[in-house]
Amino acid sequence: MSVRATERILNVLIFIGFVVLLFVVGYPQYKEAQPVHIRFGVDKFYGALPFYVAKLDTTRRYFEIERIVPEFIDVGENPLEELKSGKFDIVAVPWYYLLLYPGSDGDTVKAICSIELKAISDAIIIPRNTKIKFLKDLNNKRIGLLKKDEYLFDLILPELGFEKLTKVNKVILQPEELSTAFTEKKVDALYLLEPHRSFFLHQGDTVLAEGFIYKYIMTPTPYLAIVMRKSFVKENRTAAFRLKNAIDGVLGFLRVHPEVGKSVLIRINDWPQDEVLVSNIRMPEYNRLTEVDFKNVENYQSFLVRRGIGTCGMKPQEFFFEKTDFKH
Repeated sequence: MSVRATERILNVLIFIGFVVLLFVVGYPQYKEAQPVHIRFGVDKFYGALPFYVAKLDTTRRYFEIERIVPEFIDVGENPLEELKSGKFDIVAVPWYYLLLYPGSDGDTVKAICSIELKAISDAIIIPRNTKIKFLKDLNNKRIGLLKKDEYLFDLILPELGFEKLTKVNKVILQPEELSTAFTEKKVDALYLLEPHRSFFLHQGDTVLAEGFIYKYIMTPTPYLAIVMRKSFVKENRTAAFRLKNAIDGVLGFLRVHPEVGKSVLIRINDWPQDEVLVSNIRMPEYNRLTEVDFKNVENYQSFLVRRGIGTCGMKPQEFFFEKTDFKH
């Protein structure tokens, strides 16, 4: 083989090697720069509020900054089981259910934040012009509530015996049924948490009694946890890293600017943007991983055990991701 032919072959090999080197070095960077698609389980309450703020608050653009392409998927009656089945990648679930059922087929669901109720956030609402005056007047009456709040009502109801309220007929309502529950005489009273509590008061209905969670469960009460599957975080490092950054950013923003969260809540529920309604809504506290008080989770876990629900088999910290889980 001539020297010229050898040189041509060497040049081709060098060129191929250079292309391969560019691919090896550049492809991970290219892949890193691509948007990630993440499925969010959403409803129109406090748990999904950070997702909506991240999407709708164009002054911050949390998803755009972190190169996240969000897909919002409506949750059903059991968002925890839907998360485990892979319907979405992240969702807010009641702490009640997470404490009881954190695992599934060897996988584990863990929290990246805790949402707590500190102020009086629940009430039994009665319509105008009703003859009901006291809690005991609700015996054998129909109390409407949302499915997501049924476990709280069931925890509270035994305590209402002190108020001579011992037997009620629960009516589980869909969120879209709430607005007509009184006018269509579906129920005699409603058990509601914020923001619906404030909305019904704004509409002219009346609080019969309130603060049951505060009085009969504990304060502050771990209400919701924003969770992901541990396997998702392990197998999707880039997506999980960006997702946590976005959620941490919006939670920090909500702590400083709760009025933005209130306005977004009103917007997604198609309620009137009224300043009085905005000011009256009582926001929960959104705690990032670095801000979580594990003692509150432990106290709630102990409260449930005293009620004969669940066990203390896991320490509070075990229900949360660790910072190292999101190393990039």
